[in-house]
Amino acid sequence: MLRPHLLTRGTIMSFLRQTGATLALMAMVSVTGLGAAIQTAHAKPVAASIVVDAVTGEVLQRSNADTMTYPASLTKMMTLYLLFDALDKGTIKLTDRIKFSANAAGEPATNMNVKAGDQIMVETAILAMVVRSANDVSTAVGEKLGGTEAAFAKMMTAKARALGMNKTVFRNANGLPNPAQVTTARDMATLGVALLRDHPTYYGYFSRNSFTYRGNTYGGHNRVMKKFAGADGIKTGYIRAAGFNLVSSAERDGRRLIGVVLGGTSAPVRDKQMVALLTNGFKTNRGMGDVLMAKAPDSAGPARVVPVVAAVDVPTASEPTMDEVVASALVPTPKPATRPDDSIGTAIATMASVSLAPAVASPDNQAVANVWSSDKNQFGIQVGAYSKFKPAQKAAERATKAVPTLLSDARIVIDQGGNSSIYRARVFGLTKADADAACKKLKAKQTDCLVLKADSSVAQSVQ
Repeated sequence: MLRPHLLTRGTIMSFLRQTGATLALMAMVSVTGLGAAIQTAHAKPVAASIVVDAVTGEVLQRSNADTMTYPASLTKMMTLYLLFDALDKGTIKLTDRIKFSANAAGEPATNMNVKAGDQIMVETAILAMVVRSANDVSTAVGEKLGGTEAAFAKMMTAKARALGMNKTVFRNANGLPNPAQVTTARDMATLGVALLRDHPTYYGYFSRNSFTYRGNTYGGHNRVMKKFAGADGIKTGYIRAAGFNLVSSAERDGRRLIGVVLGGTSAPVRDKQMVALLTNGFKTNRGMGDVLMAKAPDSAGPARVVPVVAAVDVPTASEPTMDEVVASALVPTPKPATRPDDSIGTAIATMASVSLAPAVASPDNQAVANVWSSDKNQFGIQVGAYSKFKPAQKAAERATKAVPTLLSDARIVIDQGGNSSIYRARVFGLTKADADAACKKLKAKQTDCLVLKADSSVAQSVQ
């Protein structure tokens, strides 16, 4: 493996010669292009922040606020904005159902582990995007509103321009990695203000930290709401190239602020940065002289936040049972994600546009990606068996947090196998070496651990 920090013109050209690369491919690695490639290879996620007054749009504090980076799951804020638009226009209702296409159902984790043809109520879809940051649900919503996800992405970008988000481009509905999908801290603050201002009726959804679907309760990722008095939303996000992102809204003594932190090195660090940003913001009475776009076209101006009480999504007769959902969780998805440093071919193909940043120190649940990318990643670990789903899920999450350097890109799978009364806590998408190393570290922490190998539908013990 050619690691990012070793990328030089000599090492790349040497590798190409050794592998019999064509002269045309070798010519692509020009001296001019190489400089940009090396910079990209060494690039780390952009660290940026901003805090603004939600009513006046006045910028109270900022750092790298106009530097372009990747939105990650903050993308779902725009998907939700357009869904709220449709609800206000009456073209869709909270009780309507959205059907999952094969494309939507195939999106990698974090997801709802649905199958093509499954349906979800609109209100539950909102909660799945806000609380669980479900990629499959976001794509299904985009396809419902735009016909195709690509068409919906154009709608998202057009709305971004209308709101004054002049540096933002969307390419998908969920925020999964795409080098052309970019934003800035200022633009994300603009979107946060727009959600508050234009859709106060639905803003209450962002304060939800859990929801129940098909008998399972899912928890959220926004822990600032528990750490900062007055905080009541909005959205977290993570991909490796972006780092840990967060948009937060908080109200104290009748004053509401929007804060944005992009490029955090871990979820806890990001949260601490946000708390400090909001704390200082509420102490600040004078801005820096610049303001966000005053108001969106045809918007009604700042308005009161109205909490929304969510309905219960009752499965239809055609929806699979929980046993079927869990059983299908081990099947590789049709659209596997690939680690940026899995091969020199991937590195060369992407280093001109995608940051080859190192793995972060601590995983965020919503960032746990499905990495059934090659034969070498067909291993996993089991860290316990439980009589209920939720304890098994928590055990798997604890394992990923206990060994973040090895498990931050792994996929949590709660497997029932042939025994519907036992839930096995498993983490897949590892190499054999990483699985062995993870188990060794977990056992040192007094956690039971077993290395497993997966085939297309079932995990088998290999030791």
